[in-house]
Amino acid sequence: MEAITCTDEYEHIVSDVMYVTNNIPGPGIDLDEFESEYSVGCSCTIQCSNCSCTRGSPNYVDGRIVDEKLSGPIIECNSHCTCRENCGNRVIQNGPLDSLIVLKVNGKGFGLFTNKCIKKCQFICEYAGEVIGIEEAKRRVEANKNSMNYVLVVSEYIEDRVTVTCIDPKYFGNIGRYSNHSCEPNANLVPIRVEGPVPRLCLFASRDIEVGEEITFNYAGGVASSVHNLSDTRCLCGSNNCSGYLPHNSI
Repeated sequence: MEAITCTDEYEHIVSDVMYVTNNIPGPGIDLDEFESEYSVGCSCTIQCSNCSCTRGSPNYVDGRIVDEKLSGPIIECNSHCTCRENCGNRVIQNGPLDSLIVLKVNGKGFGLFTNKCIKKCQFICEYAGEVIGIEEAKRRVEANKNSMNYVLVVSEYIEDRVTVTCIDPKYFGNIGRYSNHSCEPNANLVPIRVEGPVPRLCLFASRDIEVGEEITFNYAGGVASSVHNLSDTRCLCGSNNCSGYLPHNSI
């Protein structure tokens, strides 16, 4: 099965980063596991609302993620499914919003903004990059102690298992790498699976986002089950409830 690709025409504004529209395998990752794919799909004919992919109820309504599904797991339809390509359970596969722009932010380098209104629960973009192993993530975090750290660690509690995904978009990444942390974010980070068991980490608006507003999420992982710890790096989000330091997950 070929990977389901999306429409993404963005480019990086910095020269030392290669643009990738989907995650790529990095050090510490089992390539066979990374490339493993679901072998079957749902047998729906038109729309999916109660099938093996949606697990009993829709993941999206009118293209927006359902609040009750934020705790996951969420699976989108794939090329083995018999539903149509415009099925309502194929949202992130359509690619990021076309309204995203990258601007300089005082004290924080670059930030991700929008030139169109974004509705609550609407998909914004993926946070794509190198998927790396835990030990490699530890090494990179330690090596970047005195510089910008892009490594994102997300822990999912699925039944009796803990699944940890580490993504680093420092040198290979998409438009999502420019989204900064905030202690009062306007986006949720949601793991979503499409082709197989390795999740894509996707940003969805947690409230309506206005024109010209910066798009932010919580670097601690963005899902309710993530472990929130504080690093030694000062947080510059400027929110009323700022914790003072950037968060990170224990790895």
